[in-house]
Amino acid sequence: MAESMEGHLQCPTCLDIFKDPVMLPCSHNFCRACLQKWQDTGQRTCPLCWTEFSSMAIPPNLALKNLCENFSRASIKSEDICSMHQEKLKLFCLDHREFVCIICRDSEIHVGHTFRPLKEIVKGHHEELKEGLPKAIERLQIYNDCRKNCNEQAEYIKVQRENVERKIKKDFEELRRFLHVEEEARLAAVREEEQKKSEIMKEKIVFLGKQMAALSDVIRSTEEQLASGNVSFMKNFKTVMSRIQELPEKPQLLRGGLLDQAKHVGNLKFKVWERMKETLTCSPVILDPNTAHPKLRLSEDLTSLSWEEEQQQRPKNPQRFEKEESVLGGALESERHVWDVEVGDNNDWAVGVIDGDPCSPDRMTGWYIEFEDGKYRIPSCRYAEWNPPVKVQRIRVEVDMKERMASFSEPLTNTELWNTKKPSNWPDLSGNTKMYPYFYTTHKSPLKIIPIPPGVTTAVS
Repeated sequence: MAESMEGHLQCPTCLDIFKDPVMLPCSHNFCRACLQKWQDTGQRTCPLCWTEFSSMAIPPNLALKNLCENFSRASIKSEDICSMHQEKLKLFCLDHREFVCIICRDSEIHVGHTFRPLKEIVKGHHEELKEGLPKAIERLQIYNDCRKNCNEQAEYIKVQRENVERKIKKDFEELRRFLHVEEEARLAAVREEEQKKSEIMKEKIVFLGKQMAALSDVIRSTEEQLASGNVSFMKNFKTVMSRIQELPEKPQLLRGGLLDQAKHVGNLKFKVWERMKETLTCSPVILDPNTAHPKLRLSEDLTSLSWEEEQQQRPKNPQRFEKEESVLGGALESERHVWDVEVGDNNDWAVGVIDGDPCSPDRMTGWYIEFEDGKYRIPSCRYAEWNPPVKVQRIRVEVDMKERMASFSEPLTNTELWNTKKPSNWPDLSGNTKMYPYFYTTHKSPLKIIPIPPGVTTAVS
């Protein structure tokens, strides 16, 4: 309805709402400004019906003008109209911090107040919004980057799951293969003992059968002589008597004739586990791939690291190193820890411990030895250069949390390199602050954590 009425209140030439409408003799309405343009060109005809008009003094169409004004006022949003005076809100009271109309300005409630034109206030606020808008756009970009990272992490979680599943299946397949070989060996040992002792038992049975046959013959001969006549008895007495007196010794049951069942099944699982220990190793430190810099390649069992030119597929996360090509081991929880690291031909490395919030790894500090450009340094000692008495091929790191001590040595030559005892900057390991094994390298030759045998001994045979 409003659209239909608006069409009737528009000048048919300029299509604006009538402000000063005039009606031509033909009853068509136009803006006076449009009419003036036609008159200036000498035109005296209506542009709609081409009816000529002679007089230039055409009166305004007051009825249409009032209708247009009422329509314009009605078209103004109710929020732009003063609810008390039905006037347009054009001012802003700085004292009451509210919009007012020109009648409100002169009212008693606003006596002595300071007013500003609404346009001026809006302009100032526009500037404030323009200043704040870039921050909102920047924040939106941060959210967008964060969501993108979350999507990357979601995809990487699937990759991690596949890698972990593959490693678990591989390790369990090796365990199954070991158990299968061990099972076959023990079953073969049982069968071998069975065959050996069964053969001995068969030989014993054959021997006993022959002895029994001989004794049966002696018994039969003796019984015949006892039933014979006197002359025959006396003639054969010595022969029969000698056979009775030369009887074979009493047979003895075989010792250890049965299978040694206890040997085969006693503590079987434990013995298999002990045998398994001979083929297994245990790493004192496991690298955390979620902290590894993208240019570090970790071994499948997470016990060695090396630098690679191409970045690994790892999304950003709070625990990951971004500035240094570094990686952390698991948090040190108990009192004493010892681990050895093979540095070999690597000529750019750092090994030790650092502490701090694991969600800010690039800010963590600690105690470690680094080797770069053929020189050894200890960063916690203001990067003082230091020359060890031997060429370092392996680093042993020892940390005693209770005694507040960290020491470094070369285990192959049993050479002490450096140690710190109860330093003043030893961290207060509470809350999120923990101590971690630390590794750094920008060299392709790997740093390897030396495995140790499982620390279980037993006297069970």
